[in-house]
Amino acid sequence: MTTVVTSWSAARKRSVPAILVAAVTALVVSLCQLGATAGAGDATAVPVRTPDQLLVQYKKLSDDAEKSTEAMHNAQIEYDKQRRIVATAKKASSTADRTLVSTQQRLDGYQERVDSVVRASYKGARVNRLYAVLVSDSPQSLLDQMSGLELISRQAATDLKGLKEARRKTLAAKTAADKTATEATTAVAAAEKTRGELQAKQANLQLQAIQIRAVYQSMTGKQLAALRGPKFDFDPRFVPKGTAPALVAVQAALTRIGDPYVWGATGPSSFDCSGLMVWAYRQAGKTLPRSSEAQNSGGQAVDRGNLRPGDLIIYYPDAHHVGMYVGDGYVIHASTFGVPVKVVPLDEAGPFSSARRY
Repeated sequence: MTTVVTSWSAARKRSVPAILVAAVTALVVSLCQLGATAGAGDATAVPVRTPDQLLVQYKKLSDDAEKSTEAMHNAQIEYDKQRRIVATAKKASSTADRTLVSTQQRLDGYQERVDSVVRASYKGARVNRLYAVLVSDSPQSLLDQMSGLELISRQAATDLKGLKEARRKTLAAKTAADKTATEATTAVAAAEKTRGELQAKQANLQLQAIQIRAVYQSMTGKQLAALRGPKFDFDPRFVPKGTAPALVAVQAALTRIGDPYVWGATGPSSFDCSGLMVWAYRQAGKTLPRSSEAQNSGGQAVDRGNLRPGDLIIYYPDAHHVGMYVGDGYVIHASTFGVPVKVVPLDEAGPFSSARRY
C-alpha cells in the first residue's frame, strides 16, 4: 500500500497541485486500509452490505459526484469570467496610459503657447490693449488690433480648459481601470483557490467512482432494474418539427437516447446532465452555460404550466440536476452512472425546482 501511494505521489507531484496530491493520497490510503480491514476477518471488519444497502450507497455516491461535478463547472465559469475581466481591465489601463501621455503632450504644447504670450506681455510686446491704442491710426485699426488680441486670449483659455478637462477624465479612467484590474486579479486568485479545492474534491470523487463501479458490478438484476427504473413509452415523432433552436435542440437530444452517463462529459457520445443540454443546444447554434446552476440563472423563467419542448427543467433546490422538456409531460436527461440517457416523466427525473427557456 505504501508503495502505491509513494509511486503515485512521485509521478504526479510535478503536474498536480499539492492540495490535489494530498487529497488523492489520503483517499488511496483510506481505501487500502479499508480493504485490509475488511479482509482481516476480525471484529473491526466492515459488515457486508445487502443489495438494497448497496443500491442506497450507490445512489448517494452518484448524487455527491454529480453535485461536485456541477460545482466544478461553476468554478470554471467563474474563473473564466474573472480572467476576461482582468484582460479587459489591463487593456483599458494600457489605453488610458497612452491617452494620458498624448493629452499631456498636447497640454504642454498649449501651455507653452500661453506662457509665451504672458512672457511677451510682461516684456512689453504688442500683446496688450494699451499698445493697441498707441499704435492704431484709426478706430477701425484699433478694433482690429484688440479683436485679434481678444481672440488669441479666448482661444488659448478655451484650449487650456478643454485639455485640462480631458486630462482629468483620462486620469479618472486610468484610476478606474487600474482599480478594476486589481480587483479582478484578486478575484482570479480567489477563483483559483476555489478551483483547486474543488479539483481536490473531484479527485476524491473520481476515486470514489471506483467504489461506485464496484457497487454497480455487484448489484443483482433486481437492484439494476430498480436503479434504471421502468422504460416509458415515448414516441419522438410526436415532437414538433421546426427550425427554431429549441426544437432543433430537442431533436438533437433525442438522438442521444441510450448514450452513457459520464461525469463532466459534453458529448458527442457520453454526457453528464448539464453537458447534454450544452451539446443539444450547440447543435442549434446556441451556447448554454456549462453548469446546471448557471443554466438556471440564464434564459427566461417559465411557469410549470406553460412548458414547451426545449425548455430546461431544473431539479433540486441547489439546481444540481437538469433535464430538457420534450413535450407531453416528459423530459430527456442524463441521470447517473450506469443509467443511459433516457426519456422519463417530468417528475421521475427529480424534484422540480424551476424551468428556463433559451
